[in-house]
Amino acid sequence: MSTHQPPKLARKILEWYSGQADIDDLVGDLDEWFYKTIRSKSVFRTKLLYWKQVWSLMFSYAIQKRKANAAHSLYSVGSLSPVLVSNYFKVAVRNLARHKYFSLVNIFGLAMGMSIGLFFISMLSFVYSYDNFHAQQENIYRIISTRTDKTEQIDLAPAPAALALKLKDEFALSVDVVRINRSLNVDVIREKQDLTLSGYYTEPNFLSIFNFPLVKGSNTLQKPKTLLLTESTARKFFGDVDALGKTLELKGQGEFEVTGILQDLPKNTHFNFDALASYSSLPMHAQGNGTLQTDWTEYLDQYVYFRTRGAADAQAVQHALQQMEKQVYKTGDEVTASFHLQALSAINPGPDLRRGLGVVWDYVGLTVFGIVSLLILLPACFNYTNISIARALKRAKEIGMRKTMGSLNEHIFAQFITETVVITLISLLLAIGVFMLMRGEFLSMLAESSALDLSLTGLTLLGFVLFALLTGFVSGVAPALFFSRLNPIQALKNKTARGSLSGQKVRKALMVFQFAASFSFILLLVVFARQYRYTLNFNFGFQKENILDVALQDVNKQNFRTEFSRLPSVQDISMSSGVPGISVSRTYASEPERMDSLEVFQLFVDHRYIPNMKLSLLAGKNFTEADGVSEKSIIVNEEFLNVYKITSPIDALGRSFLVEGHDLTVIGIVKNFNFTSLREPIKSFFFRYNSNYFTHANIKVVFSDAYLGLSEMERTWQSIHSNKPFTSKFLDDEINDSYDFYSVMLKLLGYLGALALTISILGMLGMVVYTAESRTKEVGIRKVMGASSLGLTFLLSRDFIKLILLGALLATPLAVLVLDRLLMQAQYYSVTLSFWDVLLSLIILLTFGLLAIISQTLKTASTNPVDTLRVE
Repeated sequence: MSTHQPPKLARKILEWYSGQADIDDLVGDLDEWFYKTIRSKSVFRTKLLYWKQVWSLMFSYAIQKRKANAAHSLYSVGSLSPVLVSNYFKVAVRNLARHKYFSLVNIFGLAMGMSIGLFFISMLSFVYSYDNFHAQQENIYRIISTRTDKTEQIDLAPAPAALALKLKDEFALSVDVVRINRSLNVDVIREKQDLTLSGYYTEPNFLSIFNFPLVKGSNTLQKPKTLLLTESTARKFFGDVDALGKTLELKGQGEFEVTGILQDLPKNTHFNFDALASYSSLPMHAQGNGTLQTDWTEYLDQYVYFRTRGAADAQAVQHALQQMEKQVYKTGDEVTASFHLQALSAINPGPDLRRGLGVVWDYVGLTVFGIVSLLILLPACFNYTNISIARALKRAKEIGMRKTMGSLNEHIFAQFITETVVITLISLLLAIGVFMLMRGEFLSMLAESSALDLSLTGLTLLGFVLFALLTGFVSGVAPALFFSRLNPIQALKNKTARGSLSGQKVRKALMVFQFAASFSFILLLVVFARQYRYTLNFNFGFQKENILDVALQDVNKQNFRTEFSRLPSVQDISMSSGVPGISVSRTYASEPERMDSLEVFQLFVDHRYIPNMKLSLLAGKNFTEADGVSEKSIIVNEEFLNVYKITSPIDALGRSFLVEGHDLTVIGIVKNFNFTSLREPIKSFFFRYNSNYFTHANIKVVFSDAYLGLSEMERTWQSIHSNKPFTSKFLDDEINDSYDFYSVMLKLLGYLGALALTISILGMLGMVVYTAESRTKEVGIRKVMGASSLGLTFLLSRDFIKLILLGALLATPLAVLVLDRLLMQAQYYSVTLSFWDVLLSLIILLTFGLLAIISQTLKTASTNPVDTLRVE
């Protein structure tokens, strides 16, 4: 016989492809042909021809038929009958009852993973229902704009009201256009206490385009000084008395007659108003008469909606808008804008445009929520896959018997998918319970919770069931495919390939992924908790403690100062136009010899403000009381000097800057302080002295009894301004409240982290229990040979500890990179990620992991070897 052998790789490929089919005779024929041919041809040519023969066989009918015959017995039935499906459900329920521990682990893990998904589905279901109740809503559009000035380009929901006039002229017959102005936000003057009324100025056809039904009265929005109130607003102002025909005195605008009552707005609308006032009640300059200087550049409270007869009309409007842009704005203009159409259905969910009319659920936020939901759900699915495949050896004989009795691969697949679906449907019931329990807390975390309804509806429940079925399929498809392909002969002999059966590499990779995700959530929680504490204790550069901010609400400022100064708890009083560290305004400043102006932050204060807030003057002097008579001076910060490249504070004194038409002189330089949120770096800033802009009194107080002191202040307030409630808040509380989003984020991260960790621990528990069961006899033999319980516990635990450490190790670089970006985006002044954050997160993860592992491994290691080796 020739010393040359047939190509081994070719034979292995043929055997692999043939699977369970018996091809010994074909392989023998190939070998015989090889040895016969090599006598007359070269070795290379003979091997090449052998490869060709193998290739031809792999696609031959003979191999295909043998593979099909090997997959099932002669008794196989091709279709899934109702009897078979019923049998699968019975087997699934029995397996759940027989293997209670693993069933509970799978059910609880999937329920935890699915619970966050239910919130996402419920939220999506409601958000996509926004504004779907309007007749012909598919033909309603809003005009949005992209406004460009010398500092920035921003996408806006508003559009110039002047656009509406041009569209009405051009499309009078085919387009119904309505203007909305949202500046209706005024006090209603009442005998006892003034109340605020908010809403829109709009035109009569608003109620024909949008479905907001009139309960009483009529639509008289074509008349000046008329109002339509919602039912709840009418009750707020008039109680049970019929509001029709009554009048409300709006501060600075006179009396308005209530001519109609609207049904309260549903939650699923992006509009948000208490009242509608006639558009003709607006001053002429605010109605949009086409002047370039105002209507086409300053339009941030104006909105334009229209309804068309079809898509062709909408395209014509878009073309007309493009032509208007070219007519109105010229190259080189300081302010230009472009206009686009946005369908009503595209507002929610939609892009996050500035100055929207109401609540907008943007795509980015929903996408992030969806990704987080997936990151929680996938580990739960992986757990089910891991445990199912790991336990495959225990079910190999069952599968082999079913195949021998005639089950096809698809029957086995259907059986295991059915088992998974049964488990996920049970998990769904538990997940709905978690959803109902946590719904209130979840809504409290959202700033726009009042615009979200997570009530269970038929559509939402259908979404839940479809989600559960999809989860069941994703979780069970890998085990079902694996079990359906088992060789029945090998399965009956318990000779299934352990390497492929247990899928150890895949299972370990999945567990590493889970622990990496859990570690990331824990690290996020640890770092943001430290960031929150850092923010609350941050030194803003001014006095926060013992400063009580009181809203002045148009009170006589001199009377306020006189009366409150007499109170024993009051040490000093200053006045300002905003709250430092939270709210300041912006303006532009330029030097007379320079044409370009630069953006500057500003705060209007009096002469007592700087010493009262303990701000440091680096050069110059403070305001005097005389400076409040006629505004002539500013006090700038250090950053202002840097922007204007002034090297020394002394050099800035006496320099003049043009601000809003006023020529103001620098009289002092104050040390940099955080005048706005910590999310922003300190920028160019100055103080101005103009009492017309004062909105807050900053009272330095010393209370022996805070309750008595505040009560005394409230009585004093009532003596000088009885129509308005006394509104006050401590400055440090105001600043801390402005960072409440950290508290919300910590709650959310804590909940997500707990879910991720719970799911990971449950998955590991299942694997630990399975491993312990599989190695019971090994543990017994080792104990007989003298091994200690502690040593055996370590032996059984070490592989899982390695997986936890590997997960943390792999997650750390990515988590560090993401956290650095998150912290910088969330806040300019932020903590830096440290080694101790990583170590603390690892200790938390290891603590929970070790408790889970040792609770099971110690139990197995302590088992009496007599009990485990009795049958040997």
